[in-house]
Amino acid sequence: MKRVGILFLLVSLLGFNNASSQDYHRLSNGEPYDIFYSVKPLAFKTFGDFTKNYIWGAGFSASIEYQFQEVKIGVGAELGFSYVKGTSYKIEFLPRKFVKDAQQVPFTLYANYYFHNEESYYSFWDRLKPYAGIGFGAIWGLYDYSLSNDANKSDDSFGYYLRDYEGQSGFRVGLIPRVGLMVAMDHHAIGFEASFQHYFSLGRLEKQQQYSIALTYTYIIQ
Repeated sequence: MKRVGILFLLVSLLGFNNASSQDYHRLSNGEPYDIFYSVKPLAFKTFGDFTKNYIWGAGFSASIEYQFQEVKIGVGAELGFSYVKGTSYKIEFLPRKFVKDAQQVPFTLYANYYFHNEESYYSFWDRLKPYAGIGFGAIWGLYDYSLSNDANKSDDSFGYYLRDYEGQSGFRVGLIPRVGLMVAMDHHAIGFEASFQHYFSLGRLEKQQQYSIALTYTYIIQ
């Protein structure tokens, strides 16, 4: 009798878990969707014109995403903060010039397409969710552009001596293609994401380009 009671309890728990896993959020047309809350520590390497002043950076971001299961598409918004390490320059017989570190606050609206979106998690392969996406973003930054041109590096009184700091701040807009992989459980997922960030020049703010890699943790609300 005790064994029957234990078996009944296990079956009841399994049935409750299955029922709760089917209790999806749904649109007015009945399409189910999940909600992803994600945090991403990240690091990135600059290239192009941006390397005149900056080398690499690190930061974090947080996002909320609505993932529509039937069409395998997620749309979301992401907000972050990062520091970018300044470069340096040495003229013979003069002290080394250090560019001040930059601060950035990026905001991105994005859409992801999930190539594998199984609802069951009976094997490891069912838990994998590779995806590709595109983001449109705005970034605010505070930068030092004192090494942006050769005139600022000259050793006469119009250049290097007077250009100790040339601060600029402002907004730019850009495109951010990305690829990633999630390993999903019922309510948690871990993974990584790689992206290319291209922000267009605006006024005196130069074009900014960088590659980034992020680790991701996602809490899933079904």
